[in-house]
Amino acid sequence: MMFEYNRVFLPPKHEHRLLGLVLVTLYFAQWWDFSSIVSRLLLSVHFGLFLLWQPLWGRQEAINVKKLLFFLTLLTTFIISFNPWLITLWQIVLIGLMGGRDFVKPRDRLVNIAAIIFLVLNLFVINIPQLFVIEELAVLSQLPLDSQLLIRYSLLVLPISFLFVSTENSLIHRSYIDFFHALTLSLLIIIIALGSLVLMYHSHYDYPFAVFQMSLSVAVFILITSWLWVLFSNHHDIDQVWTQHLLNVGGAFEQWLDNLARPEHYKSLSPQNFLLSGLEHLVTLPWVSGVAWNSIYGEDCLGNTDEKHHVVLKAQSLEVTIYAYHRINSSHYFYVKLLVQLLEHFHQAKRREEAFAQQMHLQAIYETGAKLTHDIKNLLQSLHAISSAIETCQPSQFGDTQRLLQGQMPHLTQRLKRTLDKLQKPTKSSYMNIPVTLWWDNLQARYVKQNIEFNSNGQLDNFLIPEDLFDNVLENLLQNALMKRKREVGLEIDVSLFINNGRLSLTVADNGSPIPEDIASTLLSHPVVSSQDGFGIGLYQAAKQISHAGFKLLVSENVAGQVCFELINEED
Repeated sequence: MMFEYNRVFLPPKHEHRLLGLVLVTLYFAQWWDFSSIVSRLLLSVHFGLFLLWQPLWGRQEAINVKKLLFFLTLLTTFIISFNPWLITLWQIVLIGLMGGRDFVKPRDRLVNIAAIIFLVLNLFVINIPQLFVIEELAVLSQLPLDSQLLIRYSLLVLPISFLFVSTENSLIHRSYIDFFHALTLSLLIIIIALGSLVLMYHSHYDYPFAVFQMSLSVAVFILITSWLWVLFSNHHDIDQVWTQHLLNVGGAFEQWLDNLARPEHYKSLSPQNFLLSGLEHLVTLPWVSGVAWNSIYGEDCLGNTDEKHHVVLKAQSLEVTIYAYHRINSSHYFYVKLLVQLLEHFHQAKRREEAFAQQMHLQAIYETGAKLTHDIKNLLQSLHAISSAIETCQPSQFGDTQRLLQGQMPHLTQRLKRTLDKLQKPTKSSYMNIPVTLWWDNLQARYVKQNIEFNSNGQLDNFLIPEDLFDNVLENLLQNALMKRKREVGLEIDVSLFINNGRLSLTVADNGSPIPEDIASTLLSHPVVSSQDGFGIGLYQAAKQISHAGFKLLVSENVAGQVCFELINEED
């Protein structure tokens, strides 16, 4: 059974004020006529306030009724018995709870440290003298009444000052409880308390001096042990020794990971967009002011990168600089390092997934081509028969269309035969060079009825080109343009060929709509899976093949009213 624990009536900005009330009520419950009705009522109020303040459960989290009943049973036991040993144990638990909290804001850290100091002073000044009723421990009873009241009420300055400290409205990321830090601090307090009693009885020291000497001894022991551990281990500083176990992620970090790992959030994204999305989510972490990175796609940044607190992280091909509003402690360093590594891991997985999809796409096209090879052979036989029949007729018996067929049909038959040879023996493919003037005339003859504007500078002599490759490129470009004309009525298509000082420039342009950016960015370097016509592989294969012959195909312009492909030779 669960119920909602929702502090709607208490805004998060009163977090520290509520803590101050928790400490004040505990303080008066111990000082006020111990075990009286008033003290028991104050202790009940203390536990009620603690239940509202406690950082163990989320502010909007559903609480198990069994946990609540267990807490209420402890509360009843404390109130009914009102035993000083139980009160001391509870105070040590509170000290550990404070010591296990990991804050982001410096102001929150100061409040937490002040609360620990108050509880420790209260423990050594009040609880221990109450537990061990010995004359040497009754320090306050030996002082004048005015001095006793001054000491008693001066301690209240710390928790009362919390009433004037407000917090931010959102506390979901403010603190996390580290069990090992909490346990370590509680055990240290117990060791100091018991060690102080042993020193006092064994060496006959005064109680305050015994507490001071034991505290100093424990601090020196921890410092020397930590230093020796850092000296003989791979750690760079003492902070890492005490926080290397903090490998769990919670709160805002867990939400970041959950958002990153959901397929619906990244399934439709390209690897580059996925990486950008993950880095954008890093900036949403409450203590991060900005992020700068260097990846295979270039350099960029988000947010405010002027903060002096930063850390540089590297993961495979990604280098990220995290900028923070405050000092980046070791726990946050471990968290963000893990996040960057996971982001790059997912990014590389997306790249492999894209490469695998392209391979599968190419394999499907290859298998389709293999199945069509036999059909092409049958068509080739038919074309041979038609070409033979046309060649035997006299030109005087034909009109213009028949003369065009007589000139182009044998040429097309030879092209189809060479294509079939390439399909059957792709590793033995070769290209035949012909004068560009001959190729240019044949191209215009084939598209004479398609309303295409052809332009040249007339200086086309003595320039050889690979016929099959140029035919492949131009027919892909022109067929795409003609298909585009069907979608955009009135589209003008212009083909221009210019040769100057051995430099060839062949362009195919139209005045229609531009190519979408997501397609244009990969049009000539990857198969276009989302192509509107065909497999989207024609231009990719054409550009790949023409590059082996010393030519380069590129998109020279891609704006509304001017979409232009250009084929140039790469020789100077």
